Amino acid sequence: MSANTVRKYAAELEERGLVVTEPTSVMTKDGRKRNGSLRYTILPIRNAVDLHNQRQLRQLEETTERMRVGKKLEAIKEHPA
Repeated sequence: MSANTVRKYAAELEERGLVVTEPTSVMTKDGRKRNGSLRYTILPIRNAVDLHNQRQLRQLEETTERMRVGKKLEAIKEHPA
């Protein structure tokens, strides 16, 4: 796989709450601090399920609110003041 493909899928795993990435640092022989590699931590599947459920609930609430406002606007159009 290319580096871009791996980066894309790693970002997707992080977005879905399955992994967390954190940068590391290393010290060179001459004492300078440099960026290291990313450390990946696999999270419990329960976290991902909870995150998914929260997103689904938020989407449902937003859809319900849009429908409520739409009905209110229609009622106003039908019976203007």
